[in-house]
Amino acid sequence: MNFFKRTALLSLLSLTLFAAGLMLQQVLEMYQNDTLRDHPEAIEALKDSANNNADAAFLLATGYKEGKIGAIDLKSAYDWYMKAADLGDADAMLMIGWLYYQGDLFGGSNLKRAKYWFSKAADKGIDEAIEMLEILSS
Repeated sequence: MNFFKRTALLSLLSLTLFAAGLMLQQVLEMYQNDTLRDHPEAIEALKDSANNNADAAFLLATGYKEGKIGAIDLKSAYDWYMKAADLGDADAMLMIGWLYYQGDLFGGSNLKRAKYWFSKAADKGIDEAIEMLEILSS
C-alpha cells in the first residue's frame, strides 16, 4: 500500500476513534499494555473502522489471536485477517499463511492454502513469506 493511501486510512481510523472519544495513540497503548479487553468502546470503534480500514482489521485480528481482546479466538482472528487481506494488507496475508501452516484453527496444517497465502504476501514484498515459500518448496 502506498504511503498516501496508508496515511489516509490511518486518518480515517483516527477520526472513527475520535468520534468514540478515543485517540489512536490511546488505543495502541491499551493494546500494548494488554488492557484493550477492558475498553469495549475501543474495541467497538476498531470494529466500526475495520470494515474499511486494513490497519484496524489487522489490529483486531492480532488482538484476537494473542488474547488481547479477551480469550484467544483464532476464528475471529482469521476472519479479521481475511478482512484486512481483502483490503490489501500484506501482513494479514502472511498471518493467514501462518494460520494455515500451523493448522490450529483448521484441525491440521494445510500446506496448499499456506503456500497460496504466503505467495500473496511474497508478491507484496514480505520477506518472511518469501522465506516460507523457499522452505515449503525444498
